Amino acid sequence: MGQDRRKRTRVDCKFGTIVTVDNQEVKVNSHNLSLKGMLCSTDSIFQADQLCKVTFNLTQESEGELIQATVHGRIIRTNPIETAIEFTLMDAESFFHLKNIVESHSQEPERIARELLTAAFLPPVK
Repeated sequence: MGQDRRKRTRVDCKFGTIVTVDNQEVKVNSHNLSLKGMLCSTDSIFQADQLCKVTFNLTQESEGELIQATVHGRIIRTNPIETAIEFTLMDAESFFHLKNIVESHSQEPERIARELLTAAFLPPVK
């Protein structure tokens, strides 16, 4: 296997999520999550390089106000078992929620704060 090039901590995080592709909502289960992306269950409509929207329901409907985090992304790979999604855009509130999820599932939450001091994305090559 090649060198691990990840710049953000991945945490095991299993919960229901909605991935929207071409205006079709697909319920998936997350396997792991980072501030840059997620690995989740798959669906036959997912294709590599497809743009998508990922919606994390952070509360149950029975809890009153529904709190969600919405992240835009791109499917980077998919197979019959799992799909990897790279996050490309999120608002500040969704970032806050996502960061809290990752920190709460991490064995080293202080590492997440340190990781935010370095760029996770490289600038485009000109």
